[in-house]
Amino acid sequence: MLEGLEGIERRLAAWLSAAWNEDVRIRNLFRFHGGAARETWRFCAEGRHRRDWLVMRRDPVASLVRTSRATEFYVQNRAFAAGLPVPEPLLLDAAGERLGAPGFLMRLVEGGRAAGLFETDPYGAHAQRLGETLFTALGELHALVPTPADMAMLPVQDPRTRLEHWAAEFEAHALRPQPIARAALRWLRAHCPEASGPPAIVHGDFRSGNFLVSEEGRLLALLDWEMAHIGDPMADLAWAADPLWSHGERGLGDGGRAGALLPLDAAIGCWERASKRRFDKASWTWWRIFAGFQGLTIWLTSGFEVASLRAVDPVLAFSAYYPYRFHNHQVAAMLKAVSA
Repeated sequence: MLEGLEGIERRLAAWLSAAWNEDVRIRNLFRFHGGAARETWRFCAEGRHRRDWLVMRRDPVASLVRTSRATEFYVQNRAFAAGLPVPEPLLLDAAGERLGAPGFLMRLVEGGRAAGLFETDPYGAHAQRLGETLFTALGELHALVPTPADMAMLPVQDPRTRLEHWAAEFEAHALRPQPIARAALRWLRAHCPEASGPPAIVHGDFRSGNFLVSEEGRLLALLDWEMAHIGDPMADLAWAADPLWSHGERGLGDGGRAGALLPLDAAIGCWERASKRRFDKASWTWWRIFAGFQGLTIWLTSGFEVASLRAVDPVLAFSAYYPYRFHNHQVAAMLKAVSA
């Protein structure tokens, strides 16, 4: 069991005192509860000669997905150095010797907020401009040519390898029969496409709720890089356009907007111009069904953690209920459409 607030404050103070070479006090420690994959804490670090608002990301006792903080820290540094809107990473504790669990520190991005899952029309009059900025930023990420260091630090997964990664997670965490998820897995294995183009750095969880927006509708920061990998950028497009993140709008085929931001064609246009890639229509259906299967696996994993008494986080329990039911229905509808 990880310690409470006083223990976290002591750990942070000791680490930053050593890093800054002066005594540091921690004030206003506060946990963000918007997600359950990692613990995310905001705090103010005060020394004699400097004062910074920072954010800590560290592994919880139990989580929706198993990922590496060293990998997340690396790819966030890579994106920050490339000029993408990303919180500046500062210190890594890959082994958890400083924080009690693997984690890292980054600079706080002031003045932004992330949309909640149940907000309707969360961006209002700013939706179009914000959507253009967001999908352009996604294209700029996918325009980066993976370096040897990227290939060494990030998981390298073509479509089939990516599918089998999530298939293994599904098999490990499905506690009861899952006929829709298993039907999706059979279909995905039978129709696995070729890569849509050269491999790219893929964010992995690019969606509404994982970026910060100012009150004026400016994109401030792209968040939560823990699922980043080298792979097919169509994965990011399909996940961003998944109806779960549409804030209650109709499906994309019925006039809804991707992420409650832009019509899909407009989002793809922004992405294509920035990425210098072509949208792959032939594999789009596969990636959309894959997104639903990936979602189902994540929500099943959250239920597994709660049912196994490894976690008591209410966000995990919620994820095992509402998003799970949503994706179960969504995947069933997509499978029916492809078999008609």
